[in-house]
Amino acid sequence: MPRERALPHTTEIDLAYLNRINCNTEAQLQILTPLRPIRLKTRLIGIDPDNAIILALGQDKYWQAAQDYITQGQGVVVRLINSDDPEANILAFRSQIKTLLNNAGRWLVVNYPKELQSVALRQHCRIPVHLAASIHERQTEGHSTHVCSSGFLQDVSVKGGAYIGEEIEGATLDKGYRLQVKFEETPETLSVPITLKNIQSPEPGRSQYQYGFTLDESQEEETPNDFAQKVIINHLMQQPNN
Repeated sequence: MPRERALPHTTEIDLAYLNRINCNTEAQLQILTPLRPIRLKTRLIGIDPDNAIILALGQDKYWQAAQDYITQGQGVVVRLINSDDPEANILAFRSQIKTLLNNAGRWLVVNYPKELQSVALRQHCRIPVHLAASIHERQTEGHSTHVCSSGFLQDVSVKGGAYIGEEIEGATLDKGYRLQVKFEETPETLSVPITLKNIQSPEPGRSQYQYGFTLDESQEEETPNDFAQKVIINHLMQQPNN
């Protein structure tokens, strides 16, 4: 059974890794508003160690809708996905907007982080998460609306994970289902095919079952790596370091 790995605290190694990330690395910006967070896609322009992180200032409709919040001092969460790294490191940190620059380009400058969360998507590393989820029947065409179980995703890796929830009637090992994960702060729902590999009955005094599963490849949907990456990123965004 792959071992779980807790999210580590910031170290000098993490910050040194951050400083070496290549320009144009994919980045996502979450603006912390009173109502609900706003999430924007961007890319890394550069890093001034111990001083600032420079991101591209977007121009699409989502950026335009968020322009009232893109001001000096606004709280944000930044996440960087270093897909060039064999371990596909994901970094997330809280910061504040420092300034906007429009001279050499359209740039958004945020303060250099004091604390950082780092996760590596190793093949056999299970990352603990806690996200609302459900398991559905798998159909050859389209997605089934029949919910077999409601619960939550306990942990995930690029190969599979663990789900805890209501008993799945008629569940057997190696049977295929569809896992849906709902993110709290956005309307987005991820859906991927899975195969059950382990079933654990409830502990005394409890009613929920635990199901271990593998993520199945699908030509029409998220790859297992993409699914795991999105789940972990959203978990980091919901629980960044204070």
